[in-house]
Amino acid sequence: MKTTLKNLGMRVSEMKRFIGSLLTAIIFLMVIQPICAKPNDEPLKRLVLTLLAPKIQEQINHYYKNKSTVTPTFTPFLDGTDVDVKYHSSHIVVQVKTIPYVGPHLDVGLDSMRFSIDNSGSVVVLEYKHIRNYDLPPNWQKIIKTH
Repeated sequence: MKTTLKNLGMRVSEMKRFIGSLLTAIIFLMVIQPICAKPNDEPLKRLVLTLLAPKIQEQINHYYKNKSTVTPTFTPFLDGTDVDVKYHSSHIVVQVKTIPYVGPHLDVGLDSMRFSIDNSGSVVVLEYKHIRNYDLPPNWQKIIKTH
């Protein structure tokens, strides 16, 4: 039984490494092949935002946890999210600006974050900046935490 669990643990870690490498390879290929995709092409932006979505949402959750009783979300395929990809030989830097929302797409703010993705697929948050708040309608004011 120990051998089976140990082998399963090795398979999970191998799968994580494979997924990270695949993410890096996809971004790498899309960025360096100017005929297929330029850093500002919509398919590349969509791919990068979709793959980084869990990290982006994690940062939003962290920032707003003491500000709101409802956790805002973002949607990579809606207007209000912008991405800029900068390729370096040892890593890729992704700058994301997004407008998190609550309820029926009520914008709560404008946020900017930067990520570094190394050649092994490891993602590191470099920076998170809250740029501005947006006013919520009166019936949604109750979600704002006051200190």
